[in-house]
Amino acid sequence: MAEKMNITENTTHVIRLKTPYLFEGTEYSEIDLTGLEKLTIQDAINAQQQIIGERELAGSLLCETTTAFARAIATRATGLPIEFFKLMPRRVSRLVVGHVQAFFNVENRTENHVMVLEKPYSFEGKEHTEIDLNGIADLNSMNESAAENRLARAGFVITETSFNFLYSCTLAGMAAGLPEEFFTGLPLCETLKLKNAVNDPDFFE
Repeated sequence: MAEKMNITENTTHVIRLKTPYLFEGTEYSEIDLTGLEKLTIQDAINAQQQIIGERELAGSLLCETTTAFARAIATRATGLPIEFFKLMPRRVSRLVVGHVQAFFNVENRTENHVMVLEKPYSFEGKEHTEIDLNGIADLNSMNESAAENRLARAGFVITETSFNFLYSCTLAGMAAGLPEEFFTGLPLCETLKLKNAVNDPDFFE
């Protein structure tokens, strides 16, 4: 019978394990995911591209819900090798995946297509607390094509652009008159909020 595990999560994102996890001769009694706070949307883009390149087919759709994506993000947050996460038993993996997914699931505080940021964001010397994405409604099919070509240049091969994080950043940049780097540099926790804001069904009515 599998032994039950207790977990304590705090503001530093440290997962403490009741039963240590043995990896390559070392016992780990905790997994420190504090590095999540330092990651950006660019890290989410890189992770998405990585798992699609590895033929993790689930990652081509809602990749943020997949184990492979959570592993890729956890690797970036901890600096530990991907094998550390691939080989961990399910009882540990589920804790890590759940914590990473919870980090992404911030409250969607977007009203009238103005996206409120979790924390003030500094870009090129200017501080931003919100992003007006109303310009999405004024984009046309040429903008869509340009965003698709941007994905192709980045090496993405996808069938549904609305699931792609880079695509969201590219369209948001066009709509807000801001460089793509503004959006790719946003904190990781803003990833899904931005994707959902750009693909709001209200823009297509």
